[in-house]
Amino acid sequence: MKYGLEIIVAGISIVLLGGCASTPNATGYLSNYEQLHAGKYLEKYWADTGSIQKGASPTILLGTISVDKISDQKGISVADCVTALKADLKRGGMISEQSLLAPIRLDLAITEMTPGNAAQRITIGGGYIHLQIEGKVVDVESGRVLAAFAERHTSTSMIGIEDLAGSAGPSLVKHLIKISSERINKELSATFSL
Repeated sequence: MKYGLEIIVAGISIVLLGGCASTPNATGYLSNYEQLHAGKYLEKYWADTGSIQKGASPTILLGTISVDKISDQKGISVADCVTALKADLKRGGMISEQSLLAPIRLDLAITEMTPGNAAQRITIGGGYIHLQIEGKVVDVESGRVLAAFAERHTSTSMIGIEDLAGSAGPSLVKHLIKISSERINKELSATFSL
């Protein structure tokens, strides 16, 4: 029983930090949500495979990140979300802000970001955290959309240790950004790499 409390805390943390994929909402950022289907890694994905020229190690230019559908929340700002998203996407090695000669560009939108409510998580099991990121890969020369996706995550409503001292919401939003970024990198790598 020496490690009983540690095991319980670890179990709660794993469940809490996992985040569940949920069906993305049509927000208007993408032009055709109906063509999206389950991707290999992303919840909803589409690629014009006939127009894509695969490369050995393609570089995708990180374009704009639209944030007009979200606002600063208690403990996490829009700027925090953008900074975390950029850093996490660049960790995959394929997406860069520096490659001005890249033939393709990834434009993104964070269309939902809600850190939830710690009091609700503690008292009634509510207070869900929501995050939705949408994107499109565009041929820089022609402007043609080569791929598009929508990825939405909802965290579990279990209380986190951080909720007892404030709110786990901001940390969980950043964790969901990291999960989304990893899935975006994997999906784009599978689509655009040899």
